[in-house]
Amino acid sequence: MISLEDIDKYRFRYELQVRYSDMDMLGHANNAVYLTYLELARLGYFNEVIQQEWKEVALVLAHASMDYKIPITPGIRPVVHIRTTKIGNSSIHLENMITDHENKTLYYTSSMVLVAINTKTGKSTPIPESEKEKVIAYEPALEAIQQ
Repeated sequence: MISLEDIDKYRFRYELQVRYSDMDMLGHANNAVYLTYLELARLGYFNEVIQQEWKEVALVLAHASMDYKIPITPGIRPVVHIRTTKIGNSSIHLENMITDHENKTLYYTSSMVLVAINTKTGKSTPIPESEKEKVIAYEPALEAIQQ
């Protein structure tokens, strides 16, 4: 279970700007925008960790499990925290949390599985070893590596 107690395992932080258009008629961020928040943060994460664009291999979201804890409302400065928890032959497992700027309030958690695909064929493909090594080097708290 993802909790604030594990915040030190998350090296990557991505500060969000909540837009007026993110709000629903109840005055909080609509549940659909959370995946967009994570997508923006994920792009930043892989840009920082791998430091290059994947040209022949792309990661696509295959599975997402989400838990909404507390609504994000105007005036909150949310931060997305991401970490890789597992690397398989062609998949990467991520855990995400959204907190306030001071990391005192947990708004949202998510577990995701991304699958590597060959951009030319659209079929699953192994993650390049050089990319795996960069992720492992970035994530000292990585729990399991599956080759």
